[in-house]
Amino acid sequence: MAVLQSVHPGLREAPAPRASLIRRLAERSGLRDGALRTALSRACAAGSLAAVEGRYRLGPLSLEEAAAARALLARTRGYVLGVVLEGEAADLPSLRELFARFGFRPLQRSVWVGARTVEDHFGPALRQAGFDGSVVVFQADEVDAAARARLARLWRLEDRAAELRGFHRRLFEHLTEAGIAATEAAWRCVEAAPVWYRVAVQEEPPFPLDLRGDDYPLEPLNAAWAAHLQAMTSELVALWSSEAT
Repeated sequence: MAVLQSVHPGLREAPAPRASLIRRLAERSGLRDGALRTALSRACAAGSLAAVEGRYRLGPLSLEEAAAARALLARTRGYVLGVVLEGEAADLPSLRELFARFGFRPLQRSVWVGARTVEDHFGPALRQAGFDGSVVVFQADEVDAAARARLARLWRLEDRAAELRGFHRRLFEHLTEAGIAATEAAWRCVEAAPVWYRVAVQEEPPFPLDLRGDDYPLEPLNAAWAAHLQAMTSELVALWSSEAT
């Protein structure tokens, strides 16, 4: 519920849910009170949730992770190449982890390629980790067709597109099943929100924008999800207001 409230403008002014409302969601999955209390306590301790006056919102860890995911996906045209200088990087495992954390893929042993982003987070991270003298970073505007096809394979973009299309179909078959009541449809939005977020944001490869074809299915998925939430606003607000029932 905290995820849906954070992404749906129609719910941002509504009070965050109390445990009594979250309990009704838990009951739909067969989660008992003891397990729910434990889960909420652990989520708050870890920073995934924050409890303020008995109401639950996303915690600092979740907000930080969401900001990092959005930063990786705030891309501009072009490519970034990181070339590791031979003999300069003593801690290669940590350097590889840094490349991977910023969405880079290994083109060959000492060359990694990633997307340009609106704000450069990679350069400061290199300097903070002490690797700025070990890596030379190049900005590239374009590559030839053969290199573009090779890079698309690095990010498995054909497989990713097929996964998104399949998810889009299954998601809306579930959300718009014929004959379900308005309250049931609202609960399905709640349950689908973290799944959509995982698939569409967390699992979206931060590949260079130039590799994306005109038929890449992420934007249609997100547009359809946003439109469905907008159409469900009154039902969702009613659900958020039903704590005492």
